[in-house]
Amino acid sequence: MADPGPFEKNQIVEFPLLQLALAAVKAHADPLTVRSLGYAGGDEEDVALAEVRDSPSAFHVRVLTDKPEYLDWLDGALLRAGMVEPVGLTAVARRLAEYEDLVLGVDTNLLYASVLGEHLLEEFHRIHARPYKETVNWILVVIPGVVMKELENAANQKKGGHLTHAGRMGYRALQEITALKRTEAFQGMSVLVVGQTNPEQLRLSPDGLTILNADSMIRDQFKAFLRGIEFRKGIFFLTMDKTNASMAAAEGLSTLRIQHPHRLRKGDELTIPKEEAVLLARVVYELAVEFGKVRVAWNEGTAHHIDLEGEWTWKSMEHWEDFQLLCSDVDRGFPKALSRYVGGRFDARRVLTEWEKLREALAE
Repeated sequence: MADPGPFEKNQIVEFPLLQLALAAVKAHADPLTVRSLGYAGGDEEDVALAEVRDSPSAFHVRVLTDKPEYLDWLDGALLRAGMVEPVGLTAVARRLAEYEDLVLGVDTNLLYASVLGEHLLEEFHRIHARPYKETVNWILVVIPGVVMKELENAANQKKGGHLTHAGRMGYRALQEITALKRTEAFQGMSVLVVGQTNPEQLRLSPDGLTILNADSMIRDQFKAFLRGIEFRKGIFFLTMDKTNASMAAAEGLSTLRIQHPHRLRKGDELTIPKEEAVLLARVVYELAVEFGKVRVAWNEGTAHHIDLEGEWTWKSMEHWEDFQLLCSDVDRGFPKALSRYVGGRFDARRVLTEWEKLREALAE
């Protein structure tokens, strides 16, 4: 029997090994197809989401589904992966880069979309605001307490013991916060949660899941924080919500709205944005988190595949922080596809040792 290598059924998949594996398969198979199999533990389905063509490092993603809800989910996953970008991102980054030091109040939607970690910080690296000055070098990200309460409400949403789509998105936003805290992109970056949340002040929807007055409380908590600091320049409130942006501006906050990308349609073909480097594993990771369980298949006649879950019952925050998935099924053709990495001149298992050393170094 062939050595299964670093991938086995019901085994945690480390992100760098997933990238090596997908690149190995992609180099010999075109296209790869990603299908939704339903959230882990839920009703099974089989819906084609997207196909990936061309080389492992310069691939194209073609949209296969026409289900409106799934198109929204695809948009969210590909936005976090870096395959699509917010509209007007460069203009927003240039406005912020007029200041070396920034205090940024953030709305909940920015954390769901990973706008800061995936897009804005990268855009700062490409901007030189003035030839005699550096661009942004110190950022304080201010997260109002109501934002954390919204994420907590979302993260608690389960069905049949498994996270619903809202639950997975809540945890993915928490992953974004921990990633911002650990980022090496800006040595001067800090993340601060401000404002206590009094349950008596919250107006909840009948089902108790949605905070109806969240937007106004988010702005109030950010303004209360600003009154307590001696800092007057480079202060901005960031949101992706048009109404919230308008209200914040009317209340005197310097507000920048970051717009959602154009909605995807069936047949759209996406290329990696200019000056971006998008990993194939990152695309698959975000799709697995968004849809719960996906199948990556190739050579349809022989049905080679690997099934990956973005959520499982014993998944911990550490798994989220390390971009880990669960391999719930793998066909016997998969180890063969990895033969160039396992048992040859280069063994993919060696990556695990170096990856563990890197994680330990980042945790110090």
